[in-house]
Amino acid sequence: KNEIVECCPDRILELDEVTGKIVAAENAYEIATFTEDLAMTQTALKKRAEDDDFVSCVQSTDKFVFSVETTGAMDAEEILKASLRVLKDKLNYMASEVDTLKDM
Repeated sequence: KNEIVECCPDRILELDEVTGKIVAAENAYEIATFTEDLAMTQTALKKRAEDDDFVSCVQSTDKFVFSVETTGAMDAEEILKASLRVLKDKLNYMASEVDTLKDM
């Protein structure tokens, strides 16, 4: 179990000291990235290829987590709001271009 926990570079897994079970780390959903390390380690540790995986990690389809880094000139919230305004303008422009193409 320790080998499974240690193989993941994002440290998204922990070994519960009370139950001895592998559990997701408290902030796993915020820091996890997909790596092959976990899959390869599980495959290597299985007694038979058809055995179930020890841990299952799947991508979320309803969340998108990203981080904003700043030099200090603007705070992260300002950067995000400005970025969303630019994105909104670009999407509005694209929608108008699509409408123009439909009218042709």
